[in-house]
Amino acid sequence: MATMRAAFILLGVGLCLGAKIRSQEASPAAQTQDAAPAKQEPHNNIRPAIRWKQFEYTCEGGAKVSVYLGEAMAKVLYEGHKYLMKQTMSADGNRYSDGEVVWWGKGEGGFLQEDTPEWNGKMIAKDCKLDKPAETPTDVVSGSVTYLQRMALPPNAIIEVKLQDVSQADAPAKLVAEQTITLGNRQVPVLFELKFDPAKIDPRHSYSVSAKITVDNELRFITEQAYPVLSLGNTSHVDIILKQATKNRNPK
Repeated sequence: MATMRAAFILLGVGLCLGAKIRSQEASPAAQTQDAAPAKQEPHNNIRPAIRWKQFEYTCEGGAKVSVYLGEAMAKVLYEGHKYLMKQTMSADGNRYSDGEVVWWGKGEGGFLQEDTPEWNGKMIAKDCKLDKPAETPTDVVSGSVTYLQRMALPPNAIIEVKLQDVSQADAPAKLVAEQTITLGNRQVPVLFELKFDPAKIDPRHSYSVSAKITVDNELRFITEQAYPVLSLGNTSHVDIILKQATKNRNPK
């Protein structure tokens, strides 16, 4: 009898312990504690090197100022002094300052001046002019011009290639860029490059390249299909195939 009573007691203790363990396993707190910590990715705190653009200026009296611009910062070299400046707010031009000296670039000129709250500090280098004026940013539409007829053209043949805005169907095309090529001793295909200011390109507009070949002002070959470029998913390279013009075509 005592033996059976002891067995029942042990069985009850076992059942209680099992229920407690199952309860802990189901508990969100227990799951949180037992879960392995999430693997953390290492952070890369290394900043890429600044890419500087160099500009050389000649100022009043022949003084030289070298200006390096990059990422809202400027390095200015003048008579053995090096100033590291940050870009600051200004209504006109590009203003950089280190708190003591300011470089103020305006168009293709600028000046170096002591920095004061009233912006009237002593002039250090004035009337600075860019040694090599900055070129207008350009981009290029390139390609080739040819025709399928097996015939040669004389050296005085003229190839005219135009890049035009053809967005308005009820208005004349607007010229964006053009190139005139004298054939000389070569024959087709002839390569071309149309340089244009990308700031004048509207991505919502349609652009097309056309070409023609004249000899002694007489039209010989001309574009008879559209060659779209640049916007609306088109590329900046086209290979143009011209059609032979009829005798009564006007070369305009």
